[in-house]
Amino acid sequence: MIVKDWSRGTPPCPAGASTITAAMSQPQPNTTVCTVTGKISRDTTPLLRDALTDPRRDNNAHLVIDLSAVTSMDATGLYLLFEALNEHNLGGGHLAVVVDPRSQAIPELHIFALEAAFDLYRELARALHACTNAGTAIGITTPSDRRLPTRRRTS
Repeated sequence: MIVKDWSRGTPPCPAGASTITAAMSQPQPNTTVCTVTGKISRDTTPLLRDALTDPRRDNNAHLVIDLSAVTSMDATGLYLLFEALNEHNLGGGHLAVVVDPRSQAIPELHIFALEAAFDLYRELARALHACTNAGTAIGITTPSDRRLPTRRRTS
């Protein structure tokens, strides 16, 4: 497994600054996992953008973005994920996102937008399995049971 750590905060960030870590790994051939930890915001998206561009340079067909350790995400983070989807699809790759649909860190509206555009998974293992079975050509996807159920409001 190859691991690269893209972290903000070295040297230490000023008090109150947003921090983020994007740890890149290759747990299986042709698949890169970007595990994001911390707050995705306007201040941290440049680092995350750089990290998500790296797998395309390495010609990895599949990219999994693991958001399960994200503490918050604003609209700039959502926009960045759509940019990554566009860039990865232009290269013919498969992109999946791991997210908890009940996460309080990611606004409900963002979850709905992610669900509409991405292959979403609750667990990294399922996303990796889907990448193993996915074709690298555009338009080839895994079975539709991978989608997260729509969140329901509770009164």
